[in-house]
Amino acid sequence: MFSGSTRLGIGTVQFGLAYGVTNQVGQVGVEEAASILRFARQNDVTTIDTAALYGDSEATIGHAAAGAAFDIVTKTVKIGGEATADAAANAIVSRFERSVRDLQVDRVDALMVHDAGDLIGPHGDRVWRCLQDIKASGLARKVGASVYSGNEIDHLLDRYDIDIVQLPINALDLRLVDGGQLDALAARKVEIHARSIFLQGLLLTPPEHLPTKFAALAPSLVQMRQAFTLAGLDVIEGLVAAVFRHQMIDRVIVGASSLREFQEIVSAAGRLQIAEIDSGSWRWPVGDPRLLNPASWGAL
Repeated sequence: MFSGSTRLGIGTVQFGLAYGVTNQVGQVGVEEAASILRFARQNDVTTIDTAALYGDSEATIGHAAAGAAFDIVTKTVKIGGEATADAAANAIVSRFERSVRDLQVDRVDALMVHDAGDLIGPHGDRVWRCLQDIKASGLARKVGASVYSGNEIDHLLDRYDIDIVQLPINALDLRLVDGGQLDALAARKVEIHARSIFLQGLLLTPPEHLPTKFAALAPSLVQMRQAFTLAGLDVIEGLVAAVFRHQMIDRVIVGASSLREFQEIVSAAGRLQIAEIDSGSWRWPVGDPRLLNPASWGAL
């Protein structure tokens, strides 16, 4: 059985940027963001995910939330260009202080390193001490990292006692399940937030309408949709169910470029009362991994 909408969290990159390969609307305005957040509270969706690098998303949230209580997760600036460890730590602290001001809150639920390489790299130990200091100050209840790969998770678990991680997973991309990282995180009692469940809307796109550079995904998407239909699910329900089935995932972060889109997702999550979906026949086979990583799409 699946939990309902309370496992959802709101991804807010669209509040600050015209984000998403299928986004036809552009950046979400403050009034629309306020409508989305009001609807979220009415439906027990209490987690907001944002980042210093999401344009003016944090400031939009600060205005749109209007004092409502949310568990806010934000992320650091990237510090790969900083020459010294102290300069890296100072950059993180300075920008995080601005994040708290923009969000108009006293503290956040969690602060994540936006690029796990900043913790794995040469300044990693100093960055980790910086995060621990922020946590000790009470400005963030949990600290951790946003990751892209199983190798990053393995390195982080070897070096640090992280509280929280955000990772990519969806109906086609189950690499972190197959690699054992999801189980390893759960065993360490790390809070797990999932992202990319719609892959920027790409998985919602009819296979025949895929942009040319994503054409190799079409056969898997056809099989996926057939499996959802046999299970009595529409596409949004199936994509949500494919992630909700992993009970160790605490929050499933979903973005929306309008209130209508967010309402559809929340409704789909609330309807799920089904058994697990067998994805063995249509999960993404070994192929070009860039297709599943938005950070690599520019190279396709």
